[in-house]
Amino acid sequence: MKARRYLAAAILGAYAVLHGVGAAVYVFGPMRFCAAFFVVGCAVGAVALVRRTFWARRYAMGVALAGLFNCAAYFGWFHDFGGWRFGALELGAFVALFGLLLGKKMRGFYDDLAPHWEFDHPTMHLLAAALSLNVAGIAMLVYYACLESNWTTDGLRISALVTAALLAVGSISAARGRIAGLLLMTAAGGASLWLGFRAYELVSAPAFLAPHCGQWALFQSWGQWETFKSVVGFAPAALGSLLCFGVFLGPMVRFVRNR
Repeated sequence: MKARRYLAAAILGAYAVLHGVGAAVYVFGPMRFCAAFFVVGCAVGAVALVRRTFWARRYAMGVALAGLFNCAAYFGWFHDFGGWRFGALELGAFVALFGLLLGKKMRGFYDDLAPHWEFDHPTMHLLAAALSLNVAGIAMLVYYACLESNWTTDGLRISALVTAALLAVGSISAARGRIAGLLLMTAAGGASLWLGFRAYELVSAPAFLAPHCGQWALFQSWGQWETFKSVVGFAPAALGSLLCFGVFLGPMVRFVRNR
């Protein structure tokens, strides 16, 4: 199991380096901030796995899910255009990362460090899955906020950052066993669904591509892809947060009444 932990940490470390190179050499504008954010996110996951913190496994699985959603969007969008080798390589890395962290022994090695995490009930498995989805959702909300100005609006950009912050605070609070965390996750989930609808509505409107031709049309078409990739990443987190609220609503009401 030690080898699996260190291999998973090495994969995260490799992605931290890759994003760092991208931020330093290839990426410009707001997307450079996003690349730096991903560097920190992957590095934190690698260190947390090695140091054995109770949230490390769920966090790292969330990073893997972000990559898997990215791959799903890639194959879904570019299935007629080739380029499958790059997608397959990415898919293999994230499947390996996710698979390395599966299993009861691995779960117990990390999750049992937190006394408030009791996995005797299915609802806790749902919450844990939602927290991993939230990690992916936060990453893609930040990604969307850093897109080119031609592909989004200032209002949607700010909404994405605020929603990402709300989802992060809610996830941390929920992981610590706080009811307020579920409420914040629910609010962030609703905001994410609204944002996804508005973002895709913007780039799918006839006026978005109609006035353009040539290279500019290709540029705008790429904006549709970037939006699609972002929504594929944060929409599952929104649904997971809302589902958690529905499942935990009854217990929360009983808890408040007993207080």
